[in-house]
Amino acid sequence: MATNQIPRLEAQPRENLGKRHNLRIRKAGQLPAVIYGHKLDPVHVTVDKKAFIELAHRNVHLLEVAVGSSTEPCLIKDMQWDYLGSNVIHVDLARVDLTEKVTLEVGLVFVGEPAGTKEAGAFLQVFHNEIEIECLATQIPESIKVDVSHLNVDEHIEVKDIKLPEGVVAVSDGDLALAGVVIAAIEEEPEAEGTAEPEVIGKKLEDGEEPAPAAGAKKPDAKK
Repeated sequence: MATNQIPRLEAQPRENLGKRHNLRIRKAGQLPAVIYGHKLDPVHVTVDKKAFIELAHRNVHLLEVAVGSSTEPCLIKDMQWDYLGSNVIHVDLARVDLTEKVTLEVGLVFVGEPAGTKEAGAFLQVFHNEIEIECLATQIPESIKVDVSHLNVDEHIEVKDIKLPEGVVAVSDGDLALAGVVIAAIEEEPEAEGTAEPEVIGKKLEDGEEPAPAAGAKKPDAKK
């Protein structure tokens, strides 16, 4: 990624900290954020929520953050969510040198229809949807495509099997299984216990048939 292609994010310094002030910031359509790293003092800022969310949806990792008249490249290091997990409420931005290598997690995009899914009940099961990589800050991919079209039933693809972009090295274990084709287990219905037909109370008797004695009653002695 060339320097002029790095997305720019405007930020405003903030002096008031704490939950009450952060709540006011969010109600105004802003997000509280902090810029830290490279042995410099942390800077507390606010950023436009809509602009940041649009960048996050594009899987952007590297930003040019502008605070006043100064700009510095930063990685989106962490996003804090509300208790429902539906809204971002705080952002951590880590300063980065564009000439240094960084380590971070990048999402995977599985492409292709696995050959094995043509069998009845077979489907692609994803075990991990991101891996940890190392590369220059300017070479961070937005995501990594993983071709799974060759997978048959009971086959899986591992980290060492995927083709990484130029300059990108996997940090995650090479033997880590990412996705595989499996067949859904079919639960068998339990068989009903006993097939004897229950006795119907008050049923019509055939000629010469005696009624069954009541429970606990003694059968009369035929000799008497």
